[in-house]
Amino acid sequence: MLPNSIKVENRRDFPHMTAAFVEDPTASLSLNEATVRRNIASTLAGNLVFSGSQWLITVLIARMGNMAMVGQYALGLAICVPIFSFTGLALRAVQATDCTGVYRFKDYLTVRLVSTAFAIAAVLAVTLLMPWRRETVLVVLAVACSKAVDSYSDIQYGLFQLHDRLDLIAWAMSIRAVSGLAALALGMVVFHSVAVAMTALTVIWLAAALVYERPVASRMESARSTEPHRHLSALSICRRLVVLSLPLAFVLLVFSASTSLPRLMLERQGGEQALGVFSAVAVMSAAIGLLYSALGQTALPRLARMFATDRKQFHAAMNRMMLFSAAVGAAMLIASWFWGVRMVTMVYGHQSAVTAELVTGLVGIGILGNTSSLLGAGLTASGRYWSQLVVAVMILLITAAVGAWLIPGWGARGAMYAGLAGVCFQMIAYGYLGSEKSYGNLGSKRS
Repeated sequence: MLPNSIKVENRRDFPHMTAAFVEDPTASLSLNEATVRRNIASTLAGNLVFSGSQWLITVLIARMGNMAMVGQYALGLAICVPIFSFTGLALRAVQATDCTGVYRFKDYLTVRLVSTAFAIAAVLAVTLLMPWRRETVLVVLAVACSKAVDSYSDIQYGLFQLHDRLDLIAWAMSIRAVSGLAALALGMVVFHSVAVAMTALTVIWLAAALVYERPVASRMESARSTEPHRHLSALSICRRLVVLSLPLAFVLLVFSASTSLPRLMLERQGGEQALGVFSAVAVMSAAIGLLYSALGQTALPRLARMFATDRKQFHAAMNRMMLFSAAVGAAMLIASWFWGVRMVTMVYGHQSAVTAELVTGLVGIGILGNTSSLLGAGLTASGRYWSQLVVAVMILLITAAVGAWLIPGWGARGAMYAGLAGVCFQMIAYGYLGSEKSYGNLGSKRS
């Protein structure tokens, strides 16, 4: 069984996939413990810098502007993230687990560029249909442009990740983080406009992608040996890649919609100010995901190889990640209950009136969501894409139902409990799907 969902019978269409590699998919992709530790450290450092910069974007907008501006920015994310999550087709995850080399980098890049164009068009259509103020529309479009550049960088990071060069990803993310944050701060100081500030950040991100990331990706691809001509046309190959990736794309669409839906409901009920306060606290709680993301990104290619060669080792690795999550989560919940409100007030000022209940609840959402993402890495590594889609749809329905019930009366607290209900269900469902019993029932099939 190959570590992704590509079948061996495709070999006649992809003659560059060697017999030796099919017989032993771990032959040229083995990782020693030193490499794993280096990758975790590199990814953690890169995520720390980049995620820290994303949090500082919210802080700068709040300090140099106001919470209504934070609400505009959060609204842009609520609209753009589900759209770009779907059109992105989860290509980085598929690329990172493509241990057989069935698809080339240019296949992933072609699909990503075309899908990004569709995403921009979709966001533009939404802004034309919604009754938003001109400044809000400009902010949403500026966020969409930043997400487009982020998507371009992401597909190159998938190539780096496949080759176990997560240190290159860390450097690239750090360059984008520092330079983009400086550009955004300058835009806020000079123009006092979120739209202009986000446009400046986008320009800097694009420059970093073209000057640093693209040449590295080109050198990495050119180092590969010459491959025989493939029997299928480029269009047919890209079509196959899209079909392969669609299940995970729907999963990401529904998951991101589940996150965005309570925020859109809150903005409709309480306005941009209420959404700004809620999102400001949520961004702080997202910092919990730094360790989880570093661990998950490093583990994904390795889990795929373990699933193909040693199921016992695969389950042992998943259990270790769950113990890590439980320890970190317990510490963060205690800290948020006793010191969360003080921290939020210190960072954003007294314009952000929050309660310990709200802060702790949003931290809990972050912990459960990130723990589920580790379980999801195991499901993705084993090719269980459709199972995740069923869970994602159920989460969306639960979140929508609880949000419609609680947000009109409880506001931000209702949005928090809607998100909490969704991630609790996700944790339970992924916990079952990731159990040894579930994989045992799966046998040699891939759901």
